[in-house]
Amino acid sequence: VQQTWSQFDRDIDICVIPNGVNLASYQHLANSDAFREKYGLGDAQVILFMGRLHQRKGVDVLAQAFQQANLPNTKLLFVGPDEGMQSTIKALDNEYIILTGFLEGDDRLAAFASADLFVLPAIGEGLSMAALEAMASGIPVLLSEGCNLPESVSAGAGYIIPIDAAEIADSLVSVLADTDKLSQIGRNAQQLIAEQFTWDTIAQQM
Repeated sequence: VQQTWSQFDRDIDICVIPNGVNLASYQHLANSDAFREKYGLGDAQVILFMGRLHQRKGVDVLAQAFQQANLPNTKLLFVGPDEGMQSTIKALDNEYIILTGFLEGDDRLAAFASADLFVLPAIGEGLSMAALEAMASGIPVLLSEGCNLPESVSAGAGYIIPIDAAEIADSLVSVLADTDKLSQIGRNAQQLIAEQFTWDTIAQQM
C-alpha cells in the first residue's frame, strides 16, 4: 500500500483553486450615510470585522488591541452573529466598539462602504470570504497567517499580523495614520481581486 501511494504522489499534480467573488457587486457600493447614522459612526475611521463572533476568529484579541491602540475618532465595527464571544466584547465597556449582529444584503454592503480597514486575526481559516469581499470593496486588510491569503501582502493589498493584541494595536496605529497610503492599499486590494479571485478566473483554473 505504501508503495502504491508513493507512486500516486509522484504521478499527479495538486492544484488549490480558491473561492471567487463577483467583483461588480462591490465596485460601486451605495452611499453609507444612512448606515453610519444608524450605528453612530459619524465621521470616524472604521475598522471592520465581519464574521462569526467565535474565539477562533480572534475577536477578543482584536477588541483588546483596539483598546490598547487608543485611536482618536476611530470605531471598531463587529458584524456577525454571536457564537460565544459577544459577552466578552461587551464586557470591555468601550463606547467605540459597536456590534451590529448579522447583516445581509444592502446592510452588509453598507458595512463595507463604511470601512477604512478590515481586520481578521483568525486561527485556521480556510479562505475567508469576508476578506475577499473586503478587498473587492477596495478595503485594505490586516490578516493572520491562518487566513491563508499571502497574496494580500505580495500585491500590496494588506499585511499579515500575528495573533497578539499588542502587535495588532501597533499595526492599527501605523496603518490608519497614513490615509494616502491606505487609499493606495485599497486600490491594490481591488486589483488583486480583479486579477486572481473573480469567478471568471476561477472558472479558467477549473
